[in-house]
This record gives sequence, structure tokens and C-alpha cells, in this order.
Amino acid sequence: MLFVVAVPVLLAVLAVPPEAIKAPSAQTHHTAAERLLQHGLHLGDLYNWSDAAPDFEAAEKEFETVGDKRNALYAHIGLLRATIESRNLPRASAELGNDLEQNPLLASDEQLRMFCLIVKGDIDQEVDVRAARSDWEQVEALAQRLGDEHWRNRAMGQIGIAAFYDRDLETARKNIATAVAVATQIHDIGAQIRFTTVLGMGLMEAKMYDRALPYFENAIAIAQKTPDAGFPFLTHEAQLEALIGLSRYADAQHLVDEMVKQIGAHYAHGPQAELLVMEARISMGRGDVPHAIQDLERWVSICNEQGYQQAKARPEAMLSDIFRNEGNLPRAEYYAALGAADSQASGDKWAIPERLQALAQLQVAQGKYVDADRTYDRASAFIDSGLANASSVLEKTSLIKASGTLYPEHFALLASQLNSPAKAYAVVEQVRGRVTSDLLRSGSLNSQRAKRIERTISVLQLQMMSAKSAADVNRLRDRIFNAEEERWISPGISILKRRAQETVPIEHLQQSLDPSAAILEYVTAEPHSYCLVVSRNSFHIVTLTGEAQLNRFVDTYLKALKQKMAAHAEANELFKLLLLPIPEAQEKEKLVIIPDGQLHLLPFGALEDGPGTYVIQSHIIAYVPSATSFYLLAQGVNQGGSSLQPLLGVGGIRYSQVSLRPVSLAPEVGTALLGDLPNSKQEVLDANSAIGGSNELLLGEDATESAFKHAATGKFGTIHLAVHGFAGDPDPDNAALALLPDVRAGEDGLLHASEIATMRVNANLIVLSSCDTAVGPVEGEEGIATLANSFLLAGGKSVVSTLWTVEDSSSLFLMKRFYSRVASGDSPALALTSAQREMLHSFGDRAVPYFWAGFTFEGVPGPTTH
Repeated sequence: MLFVVAVPVLLAVLAVPPEAIKAPSAQTHHTAAERLLQHGLHLGDLYNWSDAAPDFEAAEKEFETVGDKRNALYAHIGLLRATIESRNLPRASAELGNDLEQNPLLASDEQLRMFCLIVKGDIDQEVDVRAARSDWEQVEALAQRLGDEHWRNRAMGQIGIAAFYDRDLETARKNIATAVAVATQIHDIGAQIRFTTVLGMGLMEAKMYDRALPYFENAIAIAQKTPDAGFPFLTHEAQLEALIGLSRYADAQHLVDEMVKQIGAHYAHGPQAELLVMEARISMGRGDVPHAIQDLERWVSICNEQGYQQAKARPEAMLSDIFRNEGNLPRAEYYAALGAADSQASGDKWAIPERLQALAQLQVAQGKYVDADRTYDRASAFIDSGLANASSVLEKTSLIKASGTLYPEHFALLASQLNSPAKAYAVVEQVRGRVTSDLLRSGSLNSQRAKRIERTISVLQLQMMSAKSAADVNRLRDRIFNAEEERWISPGISILKRRAQETVPIEHLQQSLDPSAAILEYVTAEPHSYCLVVSRNSFHIVTLTGEAQLNRFVDTYLKALKQKMAAHAEANELFKLLLLPIPEAQEKEKLVIIPDGQLHLLPFGALEDGPGTYVIQSHIIAYVPSATSFYLLAQGVNQGGSSLQPLLGVGGIRYSQVSLRPVSLAPEVGTALLGDLPNSKQEVLDANSAIGGSNELLLGEDATESAFKHAATGKFGTIHLAVHGFAGDPDPDNAALALLPDVRAGEDGLLHASEIATMRVNANLIVLSSCDTAVGPVEGEEGIATLANSFLLAGGKSVVSTLWTVEDSSSLFLMKRFYSRVASGDSPALALTSAQREMLHSFGDRAVPYFWAGFTFEGVPGPTTH
């Protein structure tokens, strides 16, 4: 393996070894030297380079003895690759470059030339990404000419890795995922292991640890079936990082112990950077900080001697963390600055923002506020350049989630130390709800390939539901895994490439608000949280309590609420923490909430400003992903036409008569059979009666997934779904609405979030009278990944959805009054508020928030009169 195994994301796994060359010699008999070369190439093909080195070394000597220059060069190049950890990478690249230009053997023998370019491509991926891309393009062309599908596919994957460093994430994702699929088809074990690991590491770097683990487990399982592959250290190292990211420390410690045993076998070959990293990690785990510092400083010294600039960025960052924990902030800042500079100099664009953020934190801790502001700006610039060029929802969301706390930290610095609310607003709006904002600006483009992939998954899900044996289940799960991997290949929801985010000027945002409304944009952080308040005539930041305290109160309140308790004390305490300090929250009738973190799960309308006095009784509450998306919605961007039919209603499904349950790789997805929703048919009929007109109703047996997809595309102004729903936590792709399967159409009945996002609904209002449609995993500053969000991505203008499991009879009560209000001309936000108030009036103390507060409105609240 290459020296820089610890570098984040893809560089750590970029080296693709040569496959076993079919004919290293023109001779027909096999000498001992030829067998050694073949065996070394075989091990290299499986990434087992440490065991391959002796074979190459012995073969080179044998071939030199008998005067076989061609195969001696083969063995020499293989030995160079197998011992690359101890070599100077720029010098090794230069040596191979000279050979490619001057050695007549490499000019006349295309297979030998391809082998040399493969090894040079490995090395250049470290020192010059553009040169590496050229190397691999030449490998691809030679493989094409030689009819070598094995290397043509591997070269394509390597070109994808090079594209990654150029921020061409679409090419990177497509090439690497395609390389995995093709490697599986042609039984290229080495490529399966390595490129599957690459895909997992991409997810892991975006902090999607739970989604990354199946990739690593899959790669390890393949390696274990192939003893010559040896111990897949890089895959295990990535798995270790994911386990630590998930706080699964016991599992992580067990894996560390196994890796230490394997690493120990390599000490005979001399110290390697990987060993020093692990020694440092083990020392830190045991509390032996001096030993950890010694190992890391030794690693940096080796990197300086050998010219491994990118490899030393990580130990420098680790040293910075150690000295920060020790309280030596100047020393920590010194190493943080070195780590950021080396990451930037080596082109490691993924690591640069994280390293700069660490540097900014140290500058803040030392009171260097202006310096920290500039450092945060630099970090944000790297992230925004990636967001501007990302062309799919997955890429944008991954980049935003990977940015972690950078934007809230910068916001807090500007709010608390530099007194710059305008810049603080611009900072958080760079990423808050970015996907939705970009789609509102440029529109979504349907992908036929993405739809085909979703159909394939649906067919496999149908087969899974009827599988009888454990062997069939395992086989189908493997096929589902491969199909879900293809989501990386498809561009999914394409977003037109844009310039850097254009933040809506504050004055324009203020003009879009009516005098009775205020935007409350929350930013949760430590030691303080903040609310950026915007109204027609004011703009300021209010300081609130810290994120940890807020989360404790939110968790306690939600637990009590879902147990159908009144929870008056908790609701009042949250009101005091979140709304009482904000004057506009008392003065304005309409509050547009932009939540952050756990606040996405909180029904603000159920907070109490006095005993039994709910906020919803005096205010209209709406939610939006960001101030930018609110402005775009308010301006009527992408409004639907006036020729839409009034209503598409879906309900009355007899779930007890079908074996419908979510089936996926994620073990967290429940498998319980669904119960009937007795009032759902009447709910749809009431909506139809209230709205009137030429409507389409899919009731009972007609409510299939295929029928809904056919009917929903761009035809209706309002879509109402009274069905079961599943939250997609931890994997948003597993969120689904439960319709009926249609075997002939290849639909499994589970309308997943990823399928919804590929539709084009164009509805003005979508009502998801289903369970958990407004909840899901929080994707950093992008917001929360929900079924409701998927309908916004599909072109919906506003969505009514739910924060928890909906009680059937109370849903019927609310929806009947909601549609009555809509029919009388109320805006959807006002109609929902009025329905909730009517329930409180009708049922008094029995109307605890569980029965009504779960329904939320996302969009522009609209007028309060008609």
C-alpha cells in the first residue's frame, strides 16, 4: 500500500496494483524467475504488496543474470511499486518518466509500457494529480487497444479519483461506482475490494459513517474469501474511523487490537508511516501522550526527508489536537497552520476546510478574532467552490454535512465578538438549505437512469418480500446492495452548475415579508446559540442558551409529548429559552421558523407562553429551510400553471391484506407489518367534498405506487396522501410512503424519498397525512432529510407533514377542518392553524399536543385574511 494510507477520502486508497501479466516472457516454458514474477504480480493485483516485494526482488536478480532485460524491467518496476513507502515519490515518478521517454523497451512493448504507466499513475496521484490523470488516460487507451477489460476498467476508476481532486464530483462518483460494478461482473477481486472501499470512504468523509460501514464490510468479506489478498489494512482502517465516528468504541478497540497484530508482522521490513500512526493512536488511547507526540513528530520528520508533503498534514493536525488538549495553544496553532498549509500545497481539497477550521478555533481561543474571521473565510471559500460545482443533491448534501460546525462557529464569532450581523447572516445562508435554494433557482431535471435504478431496487424488494430461504435472502440483499451502489453512478437530481451562492440581500428579504411576519433563523452552538431575526423594519441577532441545554429540554419535552402528556412545564421552559428573548416573537402574528439541529423536531406552535396557552393560539407558524428559500418561494419562482386539476387523493389502503414492509440493507429500518388506517378513506373523501371540481381519487386497491406515480406528475394543484410513512433515520433514502405494490409494473409499494425526488409534481400544496413525514436525519446545515423535503425537491410549493406517528381519528378531525378552511379561501398555513385551534377549542384539556401539534406547514405562510 502507498505511504499515505491515512490521508482522508480517496487518496488513501488510490493505488491500483498491476494484474497478473499473462505472458511476462516470450518463452513457452516457465523458469523459476518467471514464476516469481507471476506470483509477485498476482499478489500485487490483490494489493498484498508487502508479500510481493521479495518475489520482485528475487526475480529481478534472476532475469539480470540470464540477460532478460524485458522481464528484469518488469520486476524492477514491480519492486519499485512494492517498496514505494521507502522511496522519494517525486524522484520515483521522474525515474519512470525518463524510462517512458528513453527506454526502447517501453516504446516498443505496449503491455510493458502500460505496466510502467500504472505504477507511475499510482505515484503521480500523490505528487501531481493532473499528471496522474494523464497517466491513467494513457493506461485506459492502451488497455482498450490491447483488449484488456480488466485494466480499462481500473483506469476509468483511477480517472474518477483524479477527477475528485479537481472537484469534478460527478465524474468521480460515476467512474468509481461504475468501476465497482464492472469489477464485480468480471470477477476482478482487487478492484472490487479497493473501489468499494473508496465509495465507503467518500461517505465516511461526509460523516455518513453508518452508510459507509456496509461498503467496508462488503470489501472485507471479499478479501476474506481470497487468502492471497492478505489483511486489507486500508479497508480496516477506514472501518475503524467509521466505528469511532459512530461512538462504537468497544467495536473500534477490538478492531485496533487485530490491526496491531497484523501491523506487527511488518516491523521486520522497517518502520512504515502506517505503523507510526497506529502507535500514536494506541499511545493516545492509553493516555501516553509523550509517546504519541514522539511517534507523530518522527512521522513528520520522515515525511520531510522523503518529500511526502501531503502525508505529513495529518500528523501535524494530530499534534495540533494533542497540544490543544494539553493547553499549549501557541504550539497547537503552529502545527495547525502547518497542517492546513501542507494540505493546500498538496491539493487535498477535502482536508483543507477542516484543517483551516481547527486553526480558526485556536485563533479564537487566543483572542485573535480578526485572524480567525479570515481563516474561516478561507475555509468557507473551499467548501463553496465545491458546492458551486456539485451537480447532484447527494454531492451538495455530503459537502455541507462534511463541513460540520464550521458555519455555526463562524456565525458565533461574528455575532459575539465582531458585532457583524450582516456578515453573520451571509455566512450561515451560504449553506443553510442550499439544495432547496439551488433547485428553486434553477429547477430540477429528471434522470431516466435514476428512475431505472429505483425500478430495479423495487423489483428486488418485491423478490425479497417473498424469499423463503436464508440463502435467497442473502443473495437478494447482495443484489440490493449493488443496485443501491448504482445511485452513485446516476446523477440523480441534477442541479445546474452555478457560481458561488448568491445570498439574498437583507433589504430584499425584508421587503418580501409582510408587516405581520418575522423570520427567526436559529443557529445552535456552544457556549451560546443565536437567533437571527428579520422583519420588515428590523434585523438583529439575539443570544440564546447553549446547544447542549437546548437539546436536553427538547429531548425531555418530545419524550413527554409522545407519551401523550401535557408537558406544560417543559413547553413553557422552551418558550422562555427560544421565543421570549425575541421581541418580534411576541409582536408578530406570523413566525417563519428556520430551525437548526434538534430544533427541526420541535413543534414551535405547541410551546406555551403561559399555563395551557399555546403559541399556535396567537401565531401562525411556518417552517422553511433557509431565508434564501423563503425569499425565492415568496417571489413565486417556478410557480405552477393555472390549468392544474384541484386534487389527487390517496387513502383507504387495507394494509392488513398485504405483506408490505421496508426491506433494505439498513438494519435500523423496522420490519413490523402495517396496520390499517380506518379513517384514511373518509379523510380523502372529505377533502374531495370540500375542494370540489374534477378530482382523482386512488382509494383501496387502486392506491398502487404505479398509479400514484402516473397520476401525480404535474397534473394536480393539491396532492393528499393519507397513508403510512416511514422515517429514513439514519438513511434518508430509506424513508418511504407505503402504497400498494404493483408486481406487473415492478413497483414494491414503497415510494422512497429518492423516488419522490425524481418526480416532477408541480403541486401548490402537498399534504402528507402520514407518520413521520417531517422527520429524518439532520444533514448538518443543509437541514433535515425528510419525505416532505423530497416533495419540495420534486417541485412542490408547500407541504403539510408530520413530526411523529399520527393518531387516525385526530388526523381525520384536523384534515376535515383544514380543507373546509382551504375551500373557503384561507391560505394553507392559516387553514392548518385554524384547524388546530378548533381542536383545542372543541376538546379542551383532552387536546394535548400529541394529537394536533405534529402537523407542520413548510412554505410561505401567505395572507391571514381573504
